[in-house]
Amino acid sequence: MKEQIRAVLFDMGGTLRTTNMSKREVDTEKIREMIVLLGMEVGEGELIELLQEHARAYRDWAKRNLRELNEVELWTRWMLPDWPSDQVSRHALQLNQLWRAATVRHAVFPETKEVVRTLYRRGYRLGLVSNTTSSDEVPHILQELGISGFFDTIVLSCVVGIRKPDPSILLMATGQMGVQPEHCTYIGDQPRRDVAAARKAGFSKAIILGDQRQLESEWEDDSSLAPDHVIKNLNDLLEIFPPRPAPQPDTVYDASLSTMYAIKTFPALDEFFEFTRRTGFARIELNHKVTSAMLEGIDLSQYKFGSVHEPCPADISTDELKKRDWLISSTNEENRREGVISVKRSIDLASRLGASAIVIHAGHVSPDTGPEKKLRALIASGRRESDEYGKILGQMIQARAESAEACFESVKKSIVELLAHAENTGVRLGIENRYHYMEFPSPDELEILLALAGPDRIGFLYDTGHAQTLDILGFYRHEEWLKRFAPRIIGTHLHDVIGTTDHYAPGLGNVDFETISRYLPADAFRTCEFQNFNSPEQVKAGLEFLAEHGCIKKIQPWKELSHACSF
Repeated sequence: MKEQIRAVLFDMGGTLRTTNMSKREVDTEKIREMIVLLGMEVGEGELIELLQEHARAYRDWAKRNLRELNEVELWTRWMLPDWPSDQVSRHALQLNQLWRAATVRHAVFPETKEVVRTLYRRGYRLGLVSNTTSSDEVPHILQELGISGFFDTIVLSCVVGIRKPDPSILLMATGQMGVQPEHCTYIGDQPRRDVAAARKAGFSKAIILGDQRQLESEWEDDSSLAPDHVIKNLNDLLEIFPPRPAPQPDTVYDASLSTMYAIKTFPALDEFFEFTRRTGFARIELNHKVTSAMLEGIDLSQYKFGSVHEPCPADISTDELKKRDWLISSTNEENRREGVISVKRSIDLASRLGASAIVIHAGHVSPDTGPEKKLRALIASGRRESDEYGKILGQMIQARAESAEACFESVKKSIVELLAHAENTGVRLGIENRYHYMEFPSPDELEILLALAGPDRIGFLYDTGHAQTLDILGFYRHEEWLKRFAPRIIGTHLHDVIGTTDHYAPGLGNVDFETISRYLPADAFRTCEFQNFNSPEQVKAGLEFLAEHGCIKKIQPWKELSHACSF
């Protein structure tokens, strides 16, 4: 029977990028930063010698025991064991970043991005398993390349505590991916580490990148270390792995994923669309970062769009619209008209795509977010109850009350014009509650805007993260939005909050989604609005979390739904 390879898992160092630790002179500037960070009274050369000695001892221990420590344990137990542990642990991540920057040279292979991208497009599920002492370096590199969304899972030895050739680290990855080991290939550069782990884990193939003549001696006495293929360049993988049917999700969820997640996560928008399908989202929301150029060449009729977030297409960016004051809240009539025109373009796009609604930002009282940033900084430093916090809070409330009236009159006028434009399109206007206090609307302002037309034409776009952060800041109670406006909710942006930062996948923060689920109308559309700092694993876990907490529903298996969703 012909083997069925469904997943390709990669090593990192020596496989997707070069790693050179031995031939590089230590960057003394980074060492000086470490000395300043800890307030050390030690010379640069002395510290380098000490850390190199401790690093060698740690590597010997780690290889011998097939263990890996996280940054805090590494630096408190091995690298600086004689320094105050509380101080070292507080700065462990930064110390590790500086030390690696000082001693290790990396360069991503020029073909890495396109090979990974092609394998994804050919229908393979991708994973990455790496021995490393850094928890943030690999995710950062993949993000910089714009390919992080291609990887179902990233398993790092310093996070899970296990090193290759222990096969359990590979089995962790296959378990998270839901793929049997016999349907997997592992690609690395070290036979004694990578081939050994793959064979013990029961992988179908093990592939080594390198010079076969130099590597053959490693499996002369142990044939189990011989790889199935030795390749000289990652491009050779494209000869080994032909196109296969794209993977199908086990479950489909009655929800959209915002293209917010696509930015810097995928090289092209159609690859993000494929990700939504594989992950089990029934629909897509185009957000205000999507330009006409990004949509060009894609057959949009093949995808189901639930909503469009203005300004989309963002050929004039949101930042530029704010800079020009081309907002529907502008008191300058010419500028206000330009803001209305921008939203009209989004209504027209939604109509062409068959999307049910557009998401509207209703402008602001003032563009100055400085005072609010101070509030967020005070919360982060544990000074939420300070007199300074109360003073700034009071000043902001007073300033908004004194300045909102004229701008809000512009908002009302603009919404009336937009309702007229959308009247015969079937597209509803969704007024979103905002992240910043000086933005429209407040709950009272929302009530006025919703009274401008019936629920079949205008409704409330309830954003969980925005409601949560403004509650934390002390402006509006989160549940007030739900108690007052639940019957007018036409859609929701679902995301979590940590501190005062939103757009985390649900389950990672402190938003009470169980309470939210009791208010959401059954016919309101659901959009997961996640930032690209969430991993694909976190996106999938967040989707399942929302289903478990009653915020979204699981619907028909994908094969039964495919025609209805036009994917």
